[in-house]
Amino acid sequence: MDREILKSFLSVGEVFQNPQKGTSKIKSVNDNNITYIRGSSQIQLPIYAFLSVINDFAGKKCSSKDLRNYMPEVFDSQNPKGRKGHSCNCTFLFRVAEKMEIIENGIQGKGVYGNPYYVVFK
Repeated sequence: MDREILKSFLSVGEVFQNPQKGTSKIKSVNDNNITYIRGSSQIQLPIYAFLSVINDFAGKKCSSKDLRNYMPEVFDSQNPKGRKGHSCNCTFLFRVAEKMEIIENGIQGKGVYGNPYYVVFK
């Protein structure tokens, strides 16, 4: 998958329901980032990160914990080793992947310690 295919699935103003509560609304999409609003926060998910995840986890289970370990500078708001990411990027990525129909059986898990959200990529 490439940037243009990903971008073709995204529309400014589109709203995704967060797994527990609230929404994420796409503010803008460019060649580098998907910017979305969650609550009162503006968050960016780098497109390179999305593409890396779906390519590297193709055919595998991927949890929010896996994402934080894989790319903490994008997915871990508690990253102790430098640039902090944003944990909301995990569920946002899962929702976009769900819309693209590249995961099986939707988002699983409870989003809590010991039972994180996860998906199985096709």
